Amino acid sequence: MSVAEWLMNFAQRIPAPAQIQRHHDALVDRLSQHSSNYRDPVQTVPWESLDAETAWLPEELLSLYGLPEYAQLSQDERIRLSQVEFVSFCELGLWLEALFIQRLGANSLQEMYRDPVSYHYQLHELREEVGHSLMFLELQQRSQLPFMTPLSKRPPLARLFARYAPEGSAAFWATILIGENVPDRMNRLIFAHKYLPAAVLAITHIHMREEARHMAFARTTIQMRSQAMGRAQKRLISPVLREVFRQFLRTSFFPSEQVYAAAGLSDPRIWARRVRHNPHRINLMNQCAAPSRDFLRTQGFAL
Repeated sequence: MSVAEWLMNFAQRIPAPAQIQRHHDALVDRLSQHSSNYRDPVQTVPWESLDAETAWLPEELLSLYGLPEYAQLSQDERIRLSQVEFVSFCELGLWLEALFIQRLGANSLQEMYRDPVSYHYQLHELREEVGHSLMFLELQQRSQLPFMTPLSKRPPLARLFARYAPEGSAAFWATILIGENVPDRMNRLIFAHKYLPAAVLAITHIHMREEARHMAFARTTIQMRSQAMGRAQKRLISPVLREVFRQFLRTSFFPSEQVYAAAGLSDPRIWARRVRHNPHRINLMNQCAAPSRDFLRTQGFAL
């Protein structure tokens, strides 16, 4: 028997959970190594490139794009809407980062003793999430826009589930993955438009690069923890995850009326109502949601 055959036979005799744990630990160690060369994003973004006369989002990613009424907006109104919606998108990131930082920080002591390998990487992840938050705040301050979506308008079940679901559970990390992967799909669509201001591209690229590691950690953790869940457990938790997903998509893709008011549009409440029935926006939402939904289905969750 060759060495390769012996190794293959040996690997096959290792219980599946042990193989998953070894893969998890090896991946997390690589993620920690890649995160060690940290740079402060606030110092990296070329803020001077933000121009009040140019769009900060491509038209097809604007929430009103595709509506007949959108064609009636002037070019200046469309530019202003793009700027406000990009800041609103980053405000969503601030809310998500705050939930994540709060939860991981609260459980860091237990994680340090329970899973030192993951704890090491999560410290890197916390540092990066804090950097993203400072970057988003800098953008908001430079845009001279207030917080536009009240906390009361954020999805209540997502907030509760992210706060109280068992920290080490597959269900908890599933909510984290949803909150990371859906905005990441939008970031990739934004980054494809190289004519946007350099600051917008830099913010988007930094977030994409670091969230790629965060999503890899979430996926491997879900794969490992879901092995301990029976089919009945997954059936029980699936409706909750489905509703968390639905609420999160709603807050991500259908801006509050305050966003349209900040953009200077008349009758902001009417615009907020129209966008919820915009076929183009709904298609974009489903496009961005598909990767998370497909992955979680492979783990046995009925979404």
